[in-house]
Amino acid sequence: MKFTQLSVAAAVSALTFSTVTNAVLGPIPIYLNTEYRTESPVIGSIASTLSFNADDIKATGANTFLDFLATVPSVNLYNPTGNVPAIFMRGGDSDHTLVLVDGISVNSADSLNGAVEYGLTTIALNDIEKVEIIKNSGSVLYGSSAISGVISITTKKGAEGRSASVNTKYGTHNSKTYNLSASSGNDNGFIRFTHNKHTTGGINTQTGDTTGEKDSIDNKSTQIKIGNKDFDISYLESRNKTEYDGFGGTDSGELGDRKFTKIAANMSKQISENWSTKLSFSKAKNSRNTGVNATTIGDKFKNTTIALLNDIKIDSALLNIGLSQDENENTTEKLKHTSKDLFINWQKNINDLDVNTGARHIKHNKFGNHTIYDAGIGKELGNDVRLTANYNTAFQAPTLKEVTAGTQTNNLKPETSKNINIGLSKAHVWGEVDLSLFKNKEKNGIKYDGGWPNSIYTNADEYSAKGAELSVNANVSDYSIDFDHTYSKSSVNNSSTQPVRRPKNISNLMINKQYGKFNSRIQVIKKSSSLDTVKLKGYTLLNLGTNYAINKNIKASLTVNNATDKEYTTANGYNNPKRIIELGLDYKF
Repeated sequence: MKFTQLSVAAAVSALTFSTVTNAVLGPIPIYLNTEYRTESPVIGSIASTLSFNADDIKATGANTFLDFLATVPSVNLYNPTGNVPAIFMRGGDSDHTLVLVDGISVNSADSLNGAVEYGLTTIALNDIEKVEIIKNSGSVLYGSSAISGVISITTKKGAEGRSASVNTKYGTHNSKTYNLSASSGNDNGFIRFTHNKHTTGGINTQTGDTTGEKDSIDNKSTQIKIGNKDFDISYLESRNKTEYDGFGGTDSGELGDRKFTKIAANMSKQISENWSTKLSFSKAKNSRNTGVNATTIGDKFKNTTIALLNDIKIDSALLNIGLSQDENENTTEKLKHTSKDLFINWQKNINDLDVNTGARHIKHNKFGNHTIYDAGIGKELGNDVRLTANYNTAFQAPTLKEVTAGTQTNNLKPETSKNINIGLSKAHVWGEVDLSLFKNKEKNGIKYDGGWPNSIYTNADEYSAKGAELSVNANVSDYSIDFDHTYSKSSVNNSSTQPVRRPKNISNLMINKQYGKFNSRIQVIKKSSSLDTVKLKGYTLLNLGTNYAINKNIKASLTVNNATDKEYTTANGYNNPKRIIELGLDYKF
């Protein structure tokens, strides 16, 4: 591993010098297809997929990536103010969704179970070019933590020529958002710089808090990226400070202070007409201090990932072969997990039948060897109707914290799952209708059995989820209409009780309309009741937004979320913000 890292570092240094001396930079953007982890798939989509570009994201009025995910209800974001954010996609657990930025995982190494958690706060919203959400297991192509789905973020590169923008927002709860971005580029290369800061005076988060104090949030991140169409290197530094209450709602000045840095590099090479290769490397470090004024010093973590991807065209088929090594390390406690993987994926259209199949062999330093598989088909049935089906198995290794909690060592097995998805879509002149049926079953689910800090974890749970998703995308009289509904019946150990934080029904309706210089939207989000130690009522939220193009360089915006000022709860004992009003101004120069 040391030799590999030194080799990558030397290549990065050489390429960086070459790039900088050539020009002030800007690329030909080539984007990864998340579903197949390749830039040139030869078949159509088989998985249930959502895709959003930068304009879609801006239209939601979101200030942070967490704000944006809240407008995609089928992802099922759980984000009560002052608590740990989590995702429960398709009835899966919070650690079953893998979140990637430019192909690199941002799932938190300091999380108890490896969930993404505060990794979501490191993603700069105005730096996003595209978000793809795959609501199906991606473990064969991406490895651990992709049991329920994958959220892949592609960040922006430099634009052609020189450009810069400043975005500001002010709103209720004393919220302030400042975003600055600048880039320069041409055919030889690019450079891009972004800085983002979001603060809010917050709300009184815990219902048991009688002091009346408000728990604030302070997020900031800075990133610089440089490269060309064959190479890029980036450095990211972010910090999140969140105030929270102690047990029973007491206010003693508790603060969560998380620091995160990441350096990443990607290099690609066209070996021949039919063979291309890509090498990716990243090293991330993070720590989180907590307690009164964040004086309780937490452990420090480091994650190092290297992956080599090969795309080989054989006649009309595409073979993807990849090697990866993922190393998670608690540098404070000197604990380390390493996974060395080989994965192969093959796809081809055979007599109008799209076929995709693959396998991953995992060699883990603590949990031995495992092999997982996937297979999928897609078929055009005529009259613009498409049928898809896929089956896959998945693997998830226990985390460092689950295996060694304080002085307690837990003898654990990896979590495994089997997943099946059947889809039917119909294209119309006005849009498209999609229906998906899914069923997931997981074994050896890891359960917390008590104790702190010497926590006991066991393989005691079996998760299962089955359900259906319906989506309609239409354009009627220049109105853009998007509707989706997810029904998911979940259980743990065959219990008839729906598990915590997994509502059975989630609905979302979004309507957009362009009126001259105005672009306006209405969104209705509805979630049924859910369990969180006690049963929580369902709720319906109304979000409104509009922006006005003053001229080609200046745009003003108004956002009103929870417009009806509804009281609702997503976690027992935690308040949610009521009506939120924000005014914004974007200036490009």
